Amino acid sequence: MEIGLREWLIVIGIIVIAGILFDGWRRMRGGKGKLKFRLDRNLSNLPDDDGSAELLGPPRVLDTHKEPQLDEHDLPSMSAPLREAREPSSKRGKRANAAVAEPHQGDLNLDVDEGPSFSSRDDDFPDENVGKNAPRQSVNDQPAAEEVLVISVICRDAAGFKGPALLQNILESGLRFGEMDIFHRHESMAGNGEVLFSMANAVKPGTFDLDDIDLFSTPAVSFFLGLPGPRHPKQAFDVMVAAARKLSQELNGELKDDQRSVLTAQTIEHYRQRIVEFERRALTQKR
Repeated sequence: MEIGLREWLIVIGIIVIAGILFDGWRRMRGGKGKLKFRLDRNLSNLPDDDGSAELLGPPRVLDTHKEPQLDEHDLPSMSAPLREAREPSSKRGKRANAAVAEPHQGDLNLDVDEGPSFSSRDDDFPDENVGKNAPRQSVNDQPAAEEVLVISVICRDAAGFKGPALLQNILESGLRFGEMDIFHRHESMAGNGEVLFSMANAVKPGTFDLDDIDLFSTPAVSFFLGLPGPRHPKQAFDVMVAAARKLSQELNGELKDDQRSVLTAQTIEHYRQRIVEFERRALTQKR
């Protein structure tokens, strides 16, 4: 059987196609080997750095904000002896005795997350002697505190609480500058009656200087209530929470408890239970 021209062309075409396919397969295989070699070589030349952003993914954000070291032992003692009286300057007297309109603090409440609403008006303290004509109680007249309830307000801004804004805020809450160079909240918004609680600078030595209040700043302040203390400690505590909450809301602060944890509704209720337990123990001891 003789093979014609047509058959030869078919055979030659098949051989050419097979050659083309074989050459392509060889090139593809050879390319993978080179690519793999290049990748391995590139990886082997990388520096051995655990902090490489290309290997570890997105950069880590480091928290550079450090809270001030707060300790209730650093707070001025409720029974500490009075400092030597100093002649107040005209500037201090003007600021400390400035007439401040009494705010309607009945609007200050802890909502459902912070407990029942309350008012810090003078009539919350059922005492006929409370008022503008009631004598101001000295901090030194209070008995030594056996237990202290502390609420700290830490500024979220790195610059801290500015003196003028801080002073205006706490004056609106009824605190007045007084003994031990710190602020005190008395029964009356006018600054008369017994001391309910106090507020100190969270930075040692814990005091304030009204002469330099325009240049003053602090990263945190601490409100504290001593037991035994006011005759109506539960109401006084509620007023203290309102003042601390007002400060944190208006001056961008964060509430912390005496363990430097975020102040929660559970913590506030725990404080109230501590007051109840203290009153129960005091009553038992009297018997």
